[in-house]
Parts: sequence; structure tokens; C-alpha cells
Amino acid sequence: MNKIKIFKDLSAHLCELMKSASYSKSTTKDMMFILNAFSDFMDSHGLIEYTPKIGERLIAHCKNDLLICESRISRAKNIVRKLNRLYDDLDNDDALWGVGLTKSDLPECFAYILDEYLRYCRKNGNGQATANYKRWICGRFLQNLFDCGYKSLNTVDGLAVQKAFLSLGATRYWERISPFLHYLFERGQLSSDYSNLLKFGRAKEPYPTVYTIDEIKAVESSINRSTASGKRNYAILLLMSRYGIRACDIACLSLSDIDFPNNRISFIQRKTGVLWQGKMLPEIKSALQEYLKSARPNIESQRLFITLGIPYKPIDYRTVNTMINTVFSNSGVAVEGKRHGSRSFRSSVASNMINDSVSTEVVRRLLGHETKYALKHYAKLDIEKLRLCSLPVPKPQGDFCNLLNRSEVSANV
Repeated sequence: MNKIKIFKDLSAHLCELMKSASYSKSTTKDMMFILNAFSDFMDSHGLIEYTPKIGERLIAHCKNDLLICESRISRAKNIVRKLNRLYDDLDNDDALWGVGLTKSDLPECFAYILDEYLRYCRKNGNGQATANYKRWICGRFLQNLFDCGYKSLNTVDGLAVQKAFLSLGATRYWERISPFLHYLFERGQLSSDYSNLLKFGRAKEPYPTVYTIDEIKAVESSINRSTASGKRNYAILLLMSRYGIRACDIACLSLSDIDFPNNRISFIQRKTGVLWQGKMLPEIKSALQEYLKSARPNIESQRLFITLGIPYKPIDYRTVNTMINTVFSNSGVAVEGKRHGSRSFRSSVASNMINDSVSTEVVRRLLGHETKYALKHYAKLDIEKLRLCSLPVPKPQGDFCNLLNRSEVSANV
């Protein structure tokens, strides 16, 4: 777990990434002021290597020593998050626009356990993004145990598990901690299985959210395509409603992923790392060309979808999700009790195709799933196929039969 990262190298690389991302001049100037302040601090304290803990000291230096304004303190925290992502071997867009998930500096007694768990998760189908998220959450959990005085998992009890988990600050993390605890018990690291100790987390939905073709058309037609935002949002919406592409993948599409002469779209999926490619439908081609012609800001970034306000920068998945929720709310389509975010398009595409007898292999490729088993959730709504599997109602027997007979006699009397 010991890794050496030179601050000057990280700082220089971050500057190059910011230049390529088309930051505004004022933003770049502000960031360079912070980076220069960081560099002066490192030099004056004889520090060469960078770690996340050094990053905390750099923020404290800006706040307590330089006494800079709140906006620049916020900027300093943002730069430290970017440096931390570079420190964690993320690069390019992952370093610039990540969600702030950094690895914990775990003590050696716990670090190897977490590494083994993540190798197990990757071997069992988790993508790199999911593994990174698990590293962040489970790493914080193990760090909390260590801070409570536990140097070995063999001595951890239920009370310690609860205390370490509640210190994470959000009950939704249990859906990640629970399988981690079960893994540790199966490997003999824990004396008891604490995976069911707490009952937090969302209940699994019995059926996926599905919108009809007419409802999807109503959502699409509700967008005002006379505005720049409408043209961009309409192109994004079509990519979701026709292909079921994930929000994170749409946000990261680049200009080179769109091949207009050959009517092809291709990109590497962020969740699975698998290539997705397909034919560009005429309506999608028209929407993308209209967006590029009259709505996309003229900046040097290679990313396809850009924010429409200064400073211009690539959109992220949160922008996509917020936009989809807003469009649904304004469309007049009934959404009570149903999901109405970007994922609802994936489930609608899958379920509608399966119900139309499209082969699971075709659906799997369109959605970019690595295995066909990921589609079994959507097949629950294939009512006609389920009817073929129906069994005859068995004749009542035993006590149940006697109870029914007595009920019939009482009714006749």
C-alpha cells in the first residue's frame, strides 16, 4: 500500500488536464493561484511527496495562514479532491470530474483484507467504477474500526460493527457494508456473520419501472426544441429512449464516438469497460446534427455534451439525471409511484423488447450487459411468456379441503 507520488508531478499533470478541459481564463487563474500557494507551502516545509493527509494540511494553510476568502477555500478543496484522484491513479475525466471518492489510507493490517475483497468483487463481475466505490466505503468502515482500537477483525463484535457503520453518516451505505461483512465471515476473518445485524437499505422492487411507447413519445414531444437546451436535451433523451444508454456513458460521449458518415455510435462503457456500438438511427442523427450545428458551445473540448452556461465544461451524469427528472415532471406523464429518472428508460427499452419477442442476446448487446442473466429482472413483465409457464390449480386436500366443504355446507344452510 506504500506508494510515492511527487507533488510537483501531480500538480503539473493537473495543470495539463485543466488546459485540455477548456476552463475559463478566470477559473484557470484562480486555480493557478491556489496551486502556487500549495507549492510554496510544500517547499517551505520541505515536503516532496503528496498524500491525502498533506492535502488536508494544504486546505488548512489556505484557511488559517493565508486567510483567503470562502470562495477560494472552496476552490482549494476542489483542487485537493482532484489531486487525491490523481493520487489514487485516476486520470483524465475521472480525475477532473469524479464524484470525490478517494481511498482511505488504511493501516497494513486492514489494507490487504480490502484488496482481497476487491479482487473477489472484480472476479465476480463488478466493474472498476463499482469496485472503486466499494473501496471508498469499505475502506472508511475499516478505518472506523481501527480508530475504535481494533487492530484485528478477530476481536470485532456486533457493537463495534454498529459503531463503525453509524460513523459513516449515511444508512444507505449498509447495502455495501452488509455483503462485505458476509464475505469476511465466510473467509474466517469475523467470528460471526454480522451482515444481517442492521436492516437498512432500499427494499428491492418486485418489477422494473416501464413506460409505454406512447408515454415515452409524450415525454420526447414535451421538450421545446427551439432553444439550445432543448436541442441538447432532446438528443440526450433519444439516446436513452432508443438505446437505453446509461447517464454516465452519455455524459462521457466524445465527438470521436459519433461517426456520421457511417451512421455508427461506439464507446467504452464506464461501468463495465466493454465496447458498445450500434447503428445510428435517423432521428438520433438528425437530433445530434442539429445540436452540434446550433446549440453546442464552440469550445475545444472533445466531449459531446457541454454545459450551456459560462464557464463551459462537459456535463456530468448528475446533470443528465436532473434534466431527465425535470423533463418527466413537465411532460404530463403519470409518474406517481414509479421511477422517472434515466434508469427508467433502460428498463423500458429492455422490457418492451423482451415482450416483443426480441431475443435476449440482442437486448443484452443493446443495453451493454456482460451476461444474459442481467436481463432476468426485465423478463418479469413478459406476461404472455409467463402464461406459457402457468401450472394448473391443484385440487384442495386435507384440512384445507375440509374447511372448504364446511364453508359450502354453512352457505347452503
